[in-house]
Amino acid sequence: MSVFYRKYQNKNPHSVSYGKWFARAVTIGKTFTVEDLAKHMSEHNTPYSKGAIKGVLTDMIDCIRELMLEGKAVKLDGLAIFSAGIKTKKKGAPTSEDFSTTKHIDSVYMRARATGEFTRAELTKAGSVTELPKNYTDYHEEDEDDPQNPSGGSSSSQSGGTSGGGDNGGTSGGDNSGGDNGGGSNGGGNDVN
Repeated sequence: MSVFYRKYQNKNPHSVSYGKWFARAVTIGKTFTVEDLAKHMSEHNTPYSKGAIKGVLTDMIDCIRELMLEGKAVKLDGLAIFSAGIKTKKKGAPTSEDFSTTKHIDSVYMRARATGEFTRAELTKAGSVTELPKNYTDYHEEDEDDPQNPSGGSSSSQSGGTSGGGDNGGTSGGDNSGGDNGGGSNGGGNDVN
């Protein structure tokens, strides 16, 4: 098992890391859907059929969404804690009394904070990191459903440019490392927004 990466150069002239090179994780092949995951799981010596597994996964997704929208957090041991987060407008309200949800909240989104074997430390220990061969073309640099990437995700035809602030020239996708190229400020989890 390996986590693959491509190298990219920081092209943000306002960054202290301008011109430096960094690694960006890439995924290979197609993204697994719930149906693909159910099929994969059914092939791992389980007595459950693909259909039964798909039904449970589909119901689980619906229930996690419902509970999150009720303000609850859902922990799948060994994977992540899912909860809702909010994004507020950058200007904010001048006073507490002036604050309005309709005027000052941009969006509600899903947060996923890694737990157990999916924490940053555990994944770093368990995974090997390999540069993707230059001639390999079936990969994606970002989540195709990322609303912060209006182009619909990057693929092998897109070079590594920048997509935000921070000293590493802006990270792409769900890295959310806060511009420190790997640190992170949210306890090792990533906000999926």
